[in-house]
Amino acid sequence: TNTEEYLKDELYMGLKQSRVRGKEFEDLIEEFMIAATKTFGPSVLLQFEDFGNSTAFGLLEKTRKRFNTFNDDIQGTACVALGGILASLKIEGAPSKLIDHRIVFLGAGEAGIGIGELIAYAIHERDGISVSEARKNIWYLDSQGLITEARDKAEKLPHHKHRFAHDASAFKGPLSSLEDAVRQIKPTMIIGVSAQPGTFTKQVCKLMAENNKVPIIFALSNPTHKCECSAQEAYDWTKGKCVFASGSPFGTITSHGRTFEPGQGNNAYIFPGLALGVIAAEAKRIPESLFYDTAVCLAEQVTDKDYLRGSLYPKLEKIREVSLNIAVGVADSCFKLNIARVKEQPKDTRKWIQSKMTDFKY
Repeated sequence: TNTEEYLKDELYMGLKQSRVRGKEFEDLIEEFMIAATKTFGPSVLLQFEDFGNSTAFGLLEKTRKRFNTFNDDIQGTACVALGGILASLKIEGAPSKLIDHRIVFLGAGEAGIGIGELIAYAIHERDGISVSEARKNIWYLDSQGLITEARDKAEKLPHHKHRFAHDASAFKGPLSSLEDAVRQIKPTMIIGVSAQPGTFTKQVCKLMAENNKVPIIFALSNPTHKCECSAQEAYDWTKGKCVFASGSPFGTITSHGRTFEPGQGNNAYIFPGLALGVIAAEAKRIPESLFYDTAVCLAEQVTDKDYLRGSLYPKLEKIREVSLNIAVGVADSCFKLNIARVKEQPKDTRKWIQSKMTDFKY
């Protein structure tokens, strides 16, 4: 561990040494990946979880084309967020095309960059522009302010931030705070992945409501005490105009004469179905298109009743059905993309997937 408090604690049961990094660390991961595939077969699914920014992006790029692997913090979070964003395209008054959105992120770590990259890929798929061009619709603020081309030249930003360092010379005035960015960029959507509570302030939310008929506010940090704003605050400060989603549950909210049950963008919507699909098909790898397809599948399962209660996600009580539908779509895509090791595609993918699900009813 790198936590000094634990290193000094006589009850700490781990190795009392700092974490290995650099080549030794990368060689260890590589050794594990190879050993796991030799032991459990080449299609074993290896999921990365809770790796820090300094290692997560590099490991994903190094392994994703050679192993059946994904990083849930980067790709799973991106998938569930994109699902909610795609669902919002059907809301009257909000942009109906992804390419028409201007998106500002607060937070530029694993979750934030992962979401932005998948949004850019989705714009590319739906509207035919390049991924690099699509990234220009997406802006980020980190702890130092807006990520811009000028900052990148001065600070040599990490590679994952560099891709979103845009020319901000057209904006006049300060760009160090979220309020500054919202005032000047006039985003249609703000997404919080900063784990900084209270950063979606009353003024920020009011500006979003002034600039948009239907402002879209995703406060995705969790647990609840780290959320950028509460559902109650978002609805109150936008006079009930906003579409809100969060990383933490908020229950039923009453604001401006309306009752809302906002959706929770929980990765549980994604990884069970995604994992079941790739394991069943014995996938060779998990390309970006599978995450996009999964997000589309999730969005398509949002019903009129869900929209009426103010949610961009199906009820979590339907998670088993949602996961089944996602798994069927993922497996079908694996066969279509010729990345399935299962030799023959089943005639009825749904029945085939169902046969691999545990039934807890006795």
